[in-house]
Amino acid sequence: MKSGKYLAGGLIKGTGGKAVKAFMKSDIYKKVKGDMMRKINKMYNTPGVETNKKFLGGLKKLDIKNQKADIIGKALSHVNDGTRKLPRKIQASLKRGARNIGKYQKKISETATVYMKRRLSKQRDN
Repeated sequence: MKSGKYLAGGLIKGTGGKAVKAFMKSDIYKKVKGDMMRKINKMYNTPGVETNKKFLGGLKKLDIKNQKADIIGKALSHVNDGTRKLPRKIQASLKRGARNIGKYQKKISETATVYMKRRLSKQRDN
């Protein structure tokens, strides 16, 4: 899962990154991700024309990346008594990670917007 390694290791360094990596290996993440994947697969597995297959595949990849980032972002931004007992340095790295994941999601949404505009402009030309 390359996108998970990028999210966990590239965006969040230090102890916060280790916490995210541990979360991604947990059963909670696997269950939530499995539910999300079933919904996305159901949504994108509609019968269509062969030319739509490549376009929908690219859009599906972007959607999966965004959903994974959303799951991790929600886990990082969840604050309760358990996270308040953590050392200050770890709390700061988790908050920084949540901000970075937000930036990552914005980048994905911009890419998807450009992808959709490009697709729509090609349809008008035909």
